[in-house]
Order: sequence, then structure tokens, then C-alpha cells
Amino acid sequence: MRILHLSKFYPPDPGGLEHVVASLAEGAAARGHEVRVVCATGSRWAGERRDADVEGGVEVVRLPTRGIWWSQPMAPGYLAAARWPADVVYLHRPHPLADLAVLLGPRRRTVVFHHADVQRQRAARLVYGPLAHAVARRAAATVVATSAHLGHARDLGSAGRAKAVVIPYGTDETRFIPDPDAPRPAAFPLREAGPLALFVGRLVPYKGLDVLVRAAAAAGLGVVIVGDGPVRGELAELISRLGVGKRVVLAGRVPASELPEYYQVADYFVLPSVSPAEMFGVSMLEAMACGKPVISTGLGTGVGEVNQPGTTGLEVPPGDEQALKDAMERLARDSALRERLGVAARRRAAEEFSLAGMVERHLELCEALVRGEAG
Repeated sequence: MRILHLSKFYPPDPGGLEHVVASLAEGAAARGHEVRVVCATGSRWAGERRDADVEGGVEVVRLPTRGIWWSQPMAPGYLAAARWPADVVYLHRPHPLADLAVLLGPRRRTVVFHHADVQRQRAARLVYGPLAHAVARRAAATVVATSAHLGHARDLGSAGRAKAVVIPYGTDETRFIPDPDAPRPAAFPLREAGPLALFVGRLVPYKGLDVLVRAAAAAGLGVVIVGDGPVRGELAELISRLGVGKRVVLAGRVPASELPEYYQVADYFVLPSVSPAEMFGVSMLEAMACGKPVISTGLGTGVGEVNQPGTTGLEVPPGDEQALKDAMERLARDSALRERLGVAARRRAAEEFSLAGMVERHLELCEALVRGEAG
């Protein structure tokens, strides 16, 4: 088959959604399918359209971005590039420009992979809502990662929800085999900081990282925050003001090849998100695959279908600094609890969220669409 993925960005640009797109694209290419990804550059670039680069067997077309408007890259060449003749087109939301490309482009078998709703001002939603619903009605199928996604999928509309298929995200557990002898990354504070928490992701407001920093400061615990984003400056100022720079570290962006070392050395993982914009938490799943217990927040989203409180980790109310502090202290002082939860977390990641399983289920959907047996 010829499969086209319409994504906002693509690795090495960071992000859980981008990681999922790359996993699907490379997984299909490895199984002999012709795969192309159309995306925008992750930063402002004034050049002309680049020819497709082959990465992991996938043709990746990165288009120049003329700025970012409400989290949407303005890539003028996107509509034309999206017309590449494909048997199946994957539209990865939230990505209004890709919705527009599908609606204005030739009719093809389209799968709307609904990762999350657009999280923006009401005025923007009034414009985007009708477009999103029209594309969902036209789509041959829609996909969500958990059943909880459907309760938050306003942009799918009733037609999109009616044809939705649940296919969980997956992670390559072979990258995250627990290794007690893994080298300690230079960014990690000294062991005197005690058991260390880890966060991996974009530094954006809905991640609740200010709550994490204050909870860690109150508990006297160490945290390593991996990633970059618009709130990094605010976090650095908060860390300085609280005087916890030796225990709370902003490690910045870490290459994917080095990321497993961070999971290996950490004692537990924290996903402190405060908004339903956090629909799943791919980095949390990676930590679980590495055998690490997790602390997540009760958002009523797919996060709660990944981390099972009391079995694979702990759960606290979103934005509750005291509750997060208490949960971190509990894991920090109880190594037996960390071990028990971590073993269960790795088992759950391998059994329910494998990368191979995710790729195979998506390819089965594509093949059914091409045969006319779905949609």
C-alpha cells in the first residue's frame, strides 16, 4: 500500500504525537509498504520546500514554516504536498491545516487519527469546528488511542465518534529493558538528592510543571525535567526563587538515542498534567516499559487507562501540590513499593501497549479500507 501521514511536526522535533507518527510510518515501511510523511519544520525556516528525505525507510517531506499561529505552523506548501497519491491518508489531529488539505484535496480513503481536540480560544473553535466535523464525516474511519478519548473528542462530532476504532499507542519495550548498570547522565543531580523523579515532555502550561517544582521543593526531593518549550524560562525562575537548583534540574532536550538512560537511572516518573489536553502520556508509557512506577493526575482522559492506580503507580488530583508532594514522598521512601509497582508497570506496557501490536492493528485497518471491508 501507499500510505500518507499528514502530521504537524516529525522527529527529531520532540513530542509524543510525533513519536507515534514516526512509529507507525517506520513500522509500515519495514513491512514493505511505501510511506510518506508531510510535515512542517519545527522552527521558522525561510527556504523552499525540501525534497523528501528517506528516514527509517520513510519519505519525509518537511515544509518551510512562516511562523506559528495558535500552535498551527503556517506552511504554504502543505496543501499541494498533501495531494501525493496514496491508498490511505492518515490525518493526525490536532492539525487544522491537514484538515483543510483533506477537505480541498482529492477524495481518498482517509483515517482521522484523533490524538486530541484543538485547545484554543472560543473564536478559533467556532471557525475550526465545522471544518473538523466535515472532515470526520468524509473520513473512512477515525481512530482514538483509548475509549476515554471519545468523551473529549468534540472535534470528531457524532459522525466521527460513530465510526471510531480504539487502537492504543504502543512503545518499543526492547528500547527500555531495565538495566541497573545504565550510565548516569551528566544532567542528573548527585545521589545525595535521594530517589529521583523524572519528567519527559514539552514544557507547556498544561503539563503542570510548576506544580511539580513546588511539590518537589516542599518535599526536599530531586527531579529531572527533560524537554523544552515556552514555559522553560518561567520554570527556571521558579527553581531559582525556591533555591532548589541543585535538586531540580532542567535537562533540556535529549536525543532519542540517549533518552532510555534517563528512564533507567530515575527511580519513578511523574506526569503532573493539569488539563484534559493531556490525553495519554506517551512518555509515561515509556517509563512503565522501563519498569518505573508512575505518578499521574486524575484527568478523566486516557491517562487513567494507562496508569492503574495502586497497580502500576499512584494518582493524584490535578493541580494539587500537597497531594503530589505526599505521593512523591511515599514512593521516595518505600523502595519495595517502587519495585512492586514498577514490575507491574513493565508487564502492563508489554502486554497492552506494544509497538508491534499498534502497528499491526493500524495496518489491518488500512488493508480493510483498501479491500472495501471498512468505512
